[in-house]
Amino acid sequence: MFFIGLLSVNIAYAEEAISVGVVNVTFLMENAPQAEVASSQLKEKFLPQEQKLSQELDAINDLETELKNLTSSQTKNDLIRQKERELRSRKRTRSRSLQDFREELRFSRDAALDIVQKEVFGAIDDVRKMEKIDIVLQDYISASSRVDITPLVLEFLKKKLEADASVGDEK
Repeated sequence: MFFIGLLSVNIAYAEEAISVGVVNVTFLMENAPQAEVASSQLKEKFLPQEQKLSQELDAINDLETELKNLTSSQTKNDLIRQKERELRSRKRTRSRSLQDFREELRFSRDAALDIVQKEVFGAIDDVRKMEKIDIVLQDYISASSRVDITPLVLEFLKKKLEADASVGDEK
């Protein structure tokens, strides 16, 4: 509340009008085309690993079924123990692999999110400069469309992605 009072005092004493804009960063982070590109790149990068983990789970399930069948048919105890050891070993290996996969995915997702966030903040500042806005507020309760620059920033991000893609095609 103190910040709002300070802002209005500064506006009242300014020699020229101060323009204020607001932006919904959460909306931009969820809807920026750069976020969609980052998401699809992550999916593409981690799909083979995810498929391998799924295949390993299928193999473990098959081994469990085989072990149940062996137990019910009273086959040799040595074979049953061997299958049980193999099952425990595969479960431990899969558990470690799954943990490593999740950690790597989380790290990659955080890095991609950081890049997108920097692009969004850069776009907000670029739009602020283009529109000659003195200050942009991120956290607000309500704002009129006259001061909400979120659509302008989203459009700017789309055009920037298209421009970056065309530059990438030329190389």
